[in-house]
Amino acid sequence: MTKTVTGTYESVNQIKNARNDLIAVGIPQEQIFVDEENYQIKVMIADETEPEIEGILKNHDASSTTVTTK
Repeated sequence: MTKTVTGTYESVNQIKNARNDLIAVGIPQEQIFVDEENYQIKVMIADETEPEIEGILKNHDASSTTVTTK
């Protein structure tokens, strides 16, 4: 099952830093979507990587994180 983890931030710099960390842990760039207008980053992942992804987003001070299942 695929999940989307969304992190909402207060600045574009936070988003860029979170994106760099996601890539550094092996998340393919094709699975990372940046919405600078809404200050959000969305990551399409498999179930087993959800806690790791949420942790990375929270480490960059996401004001909120949500997980949706498709």
